[in-house]
Amino acid sequence: MSQIEASKGHAGSLLPLNTEDKLNILVVVEPGVDGVFRHVEGLVDMLLKRGTRINLAYSSQRCSTAMFQLVERVRASGGQVLDLRVSNVPELGDIPAFFRLLGLIRRTRPDVVHAHSSKAGALGRFAALILRHPRCIYSPHAYYGMAKPLTIKVRFYNWVERMLGKFGTTVAISNDEANFANKVLGVRFERIRIIHNPVETARFVPASPEMRRAAREALGIPQQAVVLAIIGRMCWQKDPETAYAGVAPVCRKNSDMLFLHLGWGKWKEYLLDCAKQLGLVPQLRIIDYTDDPRVFYSAIDALIVSSRYEAGWPLVFLEALACNLPVIAATCMGMSDVGKANLSHVWTFPSENIATCTVAVDQWLDAQRKGIHDCNHRGFAIERLSPERCFGAVYSLYLNKPSGGNVSPFE
Repeated sequence: MSQIEASKGHAGSLLPLNTEDKLNILVVVEPGVDGVFRHVEGLVDMLLKRGTRINLAYSSQRCSTAMFQLVERVRASGGQVLDLRVSNVPELGDIPAFFRLLGLIRRTRPDVVHAHSSKAGALGRFAALILRHPRCIYSPHAYYGMAKPLTIKVRFYNWVERMLGKFGTTVAISNDEANFANKVLGVRFERIRIIHNPVETARFVPASPEMRRAAREALGIPQQAVVLAIIGRMCWQKDPETAYAGVAPVCRKNSDMLFLHLGWGKWKEYLLDCAKQLGLVPQLRIIDYTDDPRVFYSAIDALIVSSRYEAGWPLVFLEALACNLPVIAATCMGMSDVGKANLSHVWTFPSENIATCTVAVDQWLDAQRKGIHDCNHRGFAIERLSPERCFGAVYSLYLNKPSGGNVSPFE
């Protein structure tokens, strides 16, 4: 057991709705898409319902329709918003963005500055440090240097994280991310809290036969097909190559099987070339990223997560659990404990290992054809991964309560 695991305590849940909440929180976030955004969206909406005053700094460069809708909800609540107009890489535009952020902090005088992901984390923490703001919280949502070779770029990002990690509180979403922060980046244990990602089990639900039929019609999927899916950006971190190569032999042996990819990214043409070489094209469907993936979950039979690293259990994994779907998962950094959770229908394989990925897919398909019974995934999500439990710990952290932080799905 690591020092971080040994130091974990229990966090309090959310209090009943309180429209007279006096907290004033500045949320800084980049990007406005994918799991980072959806985490922030859930947190901000919870805080707005409580009556918390929310101000928001975001970037329109990597954004989504849902992000712009969140911006309008913050405005409608009386909060101030700021478009930083920055990308996820260092650039000259970061300098004016930084000074605009300083101005927002001076105007809004927040009780807490909470920054999400690396670019927002650098700008938000440095601004809070310059202004000697007493409360700054940082959620990395996967450090850039996790599971990567030590290139010059990785060393630079690690150096920035190491310097800024000496300030404020870091909220990791897994033991793996927390241990990386401590052992590689030198963030002290007392500055780290572990708060697992939650999932909205009221929103993500198992599909009824009618929902499944409608979803498949909407996506053009044959009703009798057996459907395995991957959801995520087409990039190195998510390692769709291993998923494609691992799934292809199983598809070749099973003509009724389809492989769906819901995602976007610069690797799309490359992955199509991979699919051609693997003979996977006839059984592959690629669907562009959507702000609301619920119809996608309703249409599929199982999810595969093949990442090289994650901050912790990714939202797509949690949403699949809430939908009571079987999952095939790589035991990469951030997900190394998936096999220890006593989930009934999870098949694991070592990250980047194509052969064992194929074995896991074969095992799932065999179980699927026999019938999936007594799946405990949704019950686990409701009991251990609710927004009340996980976001409640963040709220306690805002209040500087002793119970703030440290929520594990294993407790």
